Amino acid sequence: MRTATLAPLILLVAASPAVSQPAQDSLLLRPMHYDLDVHLDLDHQRMEASVRVRLRNDNEMPVRTAALLLYRLLDVRRVGDASGARRDFSQRVVTFADFSKLQANQILIPLAPALAPGHEITLELQYGGHLLGYAETGMLYVQDRIDTTYTLLREDTYAYPQPGYPSQALNRRAGLPEYSYTARITVPSSHMVANGGALVQRQEPGATVSYRYRSLKPSWRMDFAVARFTRLTQGDLTVFHLREDSAGARRILDAMALTLTTYTRWFGALRAPSPFAVIEIPDGWGSQADATSILQSASAFRDARRTSELYHEISHLWNVPSSETPSPRWDEGLATFLEDVTSDSLTGTATTDSSAMRVSRWLAGRVATDGALRTVPPNEYGTREMTGFSYWVGALMFYGLYRIVGHETFCRIIGEYYRRYATGGGGSAALVRVSNDVSPVDLTRYFDDWLFSPKWSRVVANAKRPEDLYAQYRRTSREPGDDVETAVAPTARSAAKR
Repeated sequence: MRTATLAPLILLVAASPAVSQPAQDSLLLRPMHYDLDVHLDLDHQRMEASVRVRLRNDNEMPVRTAALLLYRLLDVRRVGDASGARRDFSQRVVTFADFSKLQANQILIPLAPALAPGHEITLELQYGGHLLGYAETGMLYVQDRIDTTYTLLREDTYAYPQPGYPSQALNRRAGLPEYSYTARITVPSSHMVANGGALVQRQEPGATVSYRYRSLKPSWRMDFAVARFTRLTQGDLTVFHLREDSAGARRILDAMALTLTTYTRWFGALRAPSPFAVIEIPDGWGSQADATSILQSASAFRDARRTSELYHEISHLWNVPSSETPSPRWDEGLATFLEDVTSDSLTGTATTDSSAMRVSRWLAGRVATDGALRTVPPNEYGTREMTGFSYWVGALMFYGLYRIVGHETFCRIIGEYYRRYATGGGGSAALVRVSNDVSPVDLTRYFDDWLFSPKWSRVVANAKRPEDLYAQYRRTSREPGDDVETAVAPTARSAAKR
């Protein structure tokens, strides 16, 4: 079980005291849709852009100011409303109150009248300038730049305006947004634009070429990479790769196809076609994922041992929208656990138990020194800003569930949860409800300990063997044929071949 390599949470909010109800001047709007138009001058390392962003007030109070953040070297020239009429605004480069090395351009747009709760507003901004990353802040992976060799535009560098004030702590309370987008990116005709959305138009009027993308599903980020890519496709799967890594790209595309086929057999078909893309980025730039794509480092294209990272991300296609805000993100724990089960199933290895024990020992060490792990239940990790532990605690929770009910029942639980809640959204209570509906084993006490209380921490602290993590939750009466005692990696491998 690995930790998925993700960007830090979006840095969204203002420098004000921590309060249970935010002050009126620290309220944030939520982005619902972006229309982005970017022209990249790679030779001069500049961008010119315009964006229309639709924002909604999800707060319980009216909002008087739309607060946005852009990269520190991007300058706003004009702000307008949906009709094109000019709006007053101010901008200045600010330092984050709780991260003194981080600076951004803060744009404040007065709203008169104030935007009422539940209402929306559309703003249009024209801006431009340079992009040089944030490596100097200690975020070494944020090497984003505008360059002929490789260009990357993503939320980590505020390459497009995002609601926020200069304070990480306040911003994280807003949770991750989910929005749709369209984007037109214009580059020299020698280059290609890669994105995880649907390519709806490619126009090449001469020395430049414009790529128009549309998001496939709501996401919390949009990423655009520009390089001399080669594009490989197989069905709904795409790999954008640098020319020197063509062999690795073919291996990755084949692994994606096999993984998608395996999960379809295990969990059932997806409700609709789900295109997915892998985009190669330079080493050191930080592998990341959104709803329909992965930014994958060049070294992963050259190292077959890192194929398991694809298992993690493709499994997210079977996730459902979370009804919990902010989400506890135990779905990341599921994806982390599935890396081991999938690897064992497809390669014939047997690492699931040993991997679970490594995670258990690591968590036991953290539990001894971190009081929050001993007191906060995992279903509250979102509200307590502890979702970094969701990968690990969640992975052990799903490992125990897998061992208790067996491979086939486990897959039925995941598949049924997806079928019931893929449209309307689900959460922790819904997962438990489906698990008990499908499983012949009563799982109430198990989830009480591993999801709704911190009792799991005592289980981990005392675990000497893998079975110590789950054996106490087994029930003696089971349906005929559901022999969970044999629900180990070889059983999973057998199921994968069916």
